[in-house]
Amino acid sequence: MKNDQLQAVRQAIQRENSDPEINASQPRILGRYRILEKIGQGATALVYRAFDPQLDRFLAIKVLRDRLAKDDNYREAFLHEARLAAQLSHPNIVTIFDVGITDGKSYIAMELLEGATLESLLKAKSKLPIKTVLAISSQLVSALVYAHQQGVVHRDIKPGNILILKGKKTTKLTDFGIAQASQNLANSNQPTDKVLGTPEYMSPEQILGKVVDARSDLYSTGVLMYRMLMGLAPFLSDDLGKLFTQIIKGKQPEVLIDNENIQDDIKDLIRKLLQKRPEKRFQKAEELFLELKRIISKLAKNEKQKKSLFSSLTIRWTLSMAGTVFVSMCIGLVVVYWMQYKALSGITFDYGKAVGRMIAYQSSEAVVLNDSVGLDVLIEENAKNEQLNSIVIRDLSEKVLASSFNAQVDKIFSLPKESHLLKKDNEVSIYKRKLTNEKIFFDIDMPIYFAEKKVGHLFVSFSADSLYKASNTTLIMMLLVMLVTLVTVTIATIMLAKKTANDYQRVTAGLIKMSVGRVGTKILSKRNDEASGLFSAFNQLSAYLERVFDQSLDNDLKDDQKFEIITGSHSQKLDQKDIDTIELIVKEK
Repeated sequence: MKNDQLQAVRQAIQRENSDPEINASQPRILGRYRILEKIGQGATALVYRAFDPQLDRFLAIKVLRDRLAKDDNYREAFLHEARLAAQLSHPNIVTIFDVGITDGKSYIAMELLEGATLESLLKAKSKLPIKTVLAISSQLVSALVYAHQQGVVHRDIKPGNILILKGKKTTKLTDFGIAQASQNLANSNQPTDKVLGTPEYMSPEQILGKVVDARSDLYSTGVLMYRMLMGLAPFLSDDLGKLFTQIIKGKQPEVLIDNENIQDDIKDLIRKLLQKRPEKRFQKAEELFLELKRIISKLAKNEKQKKSLFSSLTIRWTLSMAGTVFVSMCIGLVVVYWMQYKALSGITFDYGKAVGRMIAYQSSEAVVLNDSVGLDVLIEENAKNEQLNSIVIRDLSEKVLASSFNAQVDKIFSLPKESHLLKKDNEVSIYKRKLTNEKIFFDIDMPIYFAEKKVGHLFVSFSADSLYKASNTTLIMMLLVMLVTLVTVTIATIMLAKKTANDYQRVTAGLIKMSVGRVGTKILSKRNDEASGLFSAFNQLSAYLERVFDQSLDNDLKDDQKFEIITGSHSQKLDQKDIDTIELIVKEK
């Protein structure tokens, strides 16, 4: 950048707070407009809230600072460019109603909007959510698409020139005060001493004093997006010389966002916007607008998939793993439950037979002697065992000699109707009985021996509650273990499947970008597994294609320069020999 331009930038920054215009009294009348209050100020102008009695509406008046209004060239350029901006009519561009000079003051009358600048919003929140960044950027770029189509380049895209209207759903681009028609810039060979742009948001070609076109606005848009995402501009320095050196030669800082689904898209987008050479950026605002719409659509699609919880790969992996674990644990549950039931049943039956043998041994002598009193005492003593439900002692003719139920005494014994035989071991029979109140009993029927001679029969009934309680407790615990295991495996599978699916999507998206010429696409990852090897191979391919593209671009530029030199040397009318020579050179290229 030329020294006078660098000095102009420094002076503009230093003057803003020290300028006496800031503290001077505001005008009360400006033409037909009534000035109400000052609502803003910048390096080039002061902004007032005003009222237009002719049209009965409030509006904003931007008045060029006196020191700049005294400069004929600057004043005329300001008014000319304001008239160009007044021709713009777009939902995302502040509407200009009037441009003129009154009482030596150059002014622009524009719509008065309720809201705040993006600069004030960023000062309050530092960083903005990715969805908000994309919404603001898409509306801003939509305004640039329209302005560039009308031949107007803004040249000062920055947060202070972007209004966020009340409700935070509409973005308006303002301050085309230093914009110029791109055709006029292309045809102009005269240097300008105006401060064109805000330092942190200026493109390399602006700093170098080169011809600036629509791609410079796209660079500034990239800086703006970086600022909204990261809280700071990509290049910062208190020393303007160092700042400009960073912008011209410095390495782009990395963009960090939390959303993995679109992080590669955002990084590639900003990397392309912040390219030092304009020919490596998006060539038109339309291209950037379409890319932003694609990312917004992808983000919405990912959020929709997130609401439905799963993608196809996630569903398949989760169902497969969860199904396998569920079947395996069900089989294990059945086997363990059955084995435990058999073990507990054996213990219960052994306990019942042991109790029965003891009672049979104690009652054998009383049966032989027909001692009903002794039998009653025996039954009364054993009835204290809470596990025993009933005891029936009978003789060989099945006549009941004693029973825990007195109504059965002296009657012929018969098995309860609900009983069914479970097993028979020699002369011992074991029955299972379920009552209407859901109570379950085991009945044991065995002979009574005295001196190795059968003298009667014993029927003992005891509760099976402890057996089934233990079995049910085991079943519940195993079901809980199965549920916890199933949930854990399901969550782990979902996370793994979504991670893998995201890796596939990142590579797929990168390949799609490369297929349409985005050869600078990169996939950044800190992983250290097979996926990192895939990403590394992708980045190597991208780097190779980018080198080939850059080499081809450099060759094209050199060829264009050769062609300009040749055609420039033939300023007079070319004869057929000159034309043939030029055609030959073009063919050789």
